[in-house]
Amino acid sequence: MQKIRMSRKGQVVIPADIRKKYKLKEGEMLFLEEEEGTIKLMPRTKLRSLCGTWPNLDIEAVTKEIIEDRKRDR
Repeated sequence: MQKIRMSRKGQVVIPADIRKKYKLKEGEMLFLEEEEGTIKLMPRTKLRSLCGTWPNLDIEAVTKEIIEDRKRDR
């Protein structure tokens, strides 16, 4: 576990070794989730890394969700 400090504006710096490990770049979209008193910060999953992991994947539904996510992110 690493210790980081939050600025007055609520900003935190992700340590360089973590950024390198997860290949995070400036402007990268991250997800924040609160769960039972814990805050999780998660990188967006690269869709190509999931290829072949779901046997009954509905490609049309996934494509629609990706398009909706991209519209929200703008």
